[in-house]
Amino acid sequence: MKAIESIRRTLRHLFETLALVAFVIMLGSSVLQVVFRYALNEPLMWTEELARLMCVVTTYFGSLVVLILREHIYVALLDEWVRGRAALVLSTLVDLLVAWFLVAVTIGCWLMTEATWTTYTASMDWFRMGYIYLAVGIATAGMTLILAMDIYTRLVAGAGSSGSAEA
Repeated sequence: MKAIESIRRTLRHLFETLALVAFVIMLGSSVLQVVFRYALNEPLMWTEELARLMCVVTTYFGSLVVLILREHIYVALLDEWVRGRAALVLSTLVDLLVAWFLVAVTIGCWLMTEATWTTYTASMDWFRMGYIYLAVGIATAGMTLILAMDIYTRLVAGAGSSGSAEA
């Protein structure tokens, strides 16, 4: 379990940093857009597109961090209604369904990365669309890994508690 916690901590720090970098790029691009458009009357064509794409990256990398911290939105009412082994089964089932969805998204991102790797964005001839699909795919693969580790940890803990209760 220490290895899992170490992996979670490492992924959290890595993706917090990546999300922060993407956010700073998004913010910087937006500021450049305003300064060049309104102060210098020389709009830059690529700043809005870069800001939009960095918003996507920030969202997905940030979502991974939120999943690691288990601070995402959930239905608290279910926690009040379901207890014990039923809660273990329900949370495992929910995580399996979410993981199934994330695997589909990751596969789709892989296919889109391959399809758009040589396609540049409309206003930036140095930025490929494949970069965004790759970033989203990495984030969803990371989320799938976190869910798999959570399911494993939950099942091991559940098996340990049921084994000690029967003894």
